[in-house]
Amino acid sequence: MQTTLLIYGLLFCGAWIAIYAYLMRATKVLPLFHQQEFSEPQQWPHLSVIVPACNEAEHIEAAAKSLIEQDYPNLEIILVNDRSQDNTGEIIERLATSNPQVKAVHIETLPDNWLGKVHALHQGQQVASGEWLLFTDADIHYAPGLLRRAVSYVLTHQVDQLALLPRVILHSFWLQVAIRTFGLLFFLTTRAPSITQPESKAVIGIGAFNLVRRDTVARTPGFEWLRMDTVDDMGVGLLISNAGGRTHFARADNDLSVTWYASIAGMFRGLEKNLFGPGANYRLSKLITQVGLIWALVAAPFISIFSSSPWLIAAAVLVFVMYLTFSVFFVREKQSETLSLLLFPVGLLLLSMMMLWAGFQCIMNNGIEWRGTHYSCLLYTSPSPRDLLSHRVG
Repeated sequence: MQTTLLIYGLLFCGAWIAIYAYLMRATKVLPLFHQQEFSEPQQWPHLSVIVPACNEAEHIEAAAKSLIEQDYPNLEIILVNDRSQDNTGEIIERLATSNPQVKAVHIETLPDNWLGKVHALHQGQQVASGEWLLFTDADIHYAPGLLRRAVSYVLTHQVDQLALLPRVILHSFWLQVAIRTFGLLFFLTTRAPSITQPESKAVIGIGAFNLVRRDTVARTPGFEWLRMDTVDDMGVGLLISNAGGRTHFARADNDLSVTWYASIAGMFRGLEKNLFGPGANYRLSKLITQVGLIWALVAAPFISIFSSSPWLIAAAVLVFVMYLTFSVFFVREKQSETLSLLLFPVGLLLLSMMMLWAGFQCIMNNGIEWRGTHYSCLLYTSPSPRDLLSHRVG
């Protein structure tokens, strides 16, 4: 029993130490976009912004206006109404009528074996004429001048993809805990901060801002390869990587903002499509294993600190020291985030409950519900994030 406890404590405390060591380094090297250097080109390439929207009447007008008001000189904005049941289509049509740079695309039916958003992105790309394509969401707000700076950046640094992470507007403390935890896990699983290193095999894609070179996309199978993939943003990054393209990634706290979820309950519902499909390949055994590992990880330092083994006590103390150091170190400009980072272990438990909820809902409904459409799990077995990142197009 003591040997088992020793192995368990050292293994999972060691995992915590590795996690915090990586996060400390990652947060130090992860660039902020507003601090990056670039020069404006003599001639601006044609840029197409593609915005899929399904029942986005609450958000799309304000978000689209932040794009329309950009000062980019050679711009088209393609708003794709994906079978909306609210007045999203009417708003899109009105914006297209009153703004010459806006094109409206209306989708009435969804073909078999396509997810709605992926199909909408595909349809938007078909009518786009830009040398650069920006895939974004219908609830993203753009700071003035961002498009000029983004295009200047990719041309200066000669990259094929720029993925920018927006600032998430949070309406409750526990939502902040859950989303901060989700963000840290995103950094860990994608290894995004290391993406600019020449030897890096990391792949990144951000649904809020995926700017890609059209010529590079043309060398890939395109959205038809991703047609049943709920993590289409990461899929775009994978397509660029497979085509030999270069990717840069940065935080854009000053330039992009989004209200990702309005509440914890909304986050539970919103992640139903991801946490059991891409997260566990629709396999209950894999989901239970993942949740069990999370619980074992969270419990390890607390069990170890109260053990009789000096090795376990020392390991637990080191975990807590790194945990406290990281929670202060990571904050940098936002002291209000300290407490939410201190509750990272609680956030992991919250996410594990979301995983269980997603699995329960998928099993009970024989598939996922996404934007008013039911997708049977018999039609689609999603790759896990690790499978997605390791897979290469043949």
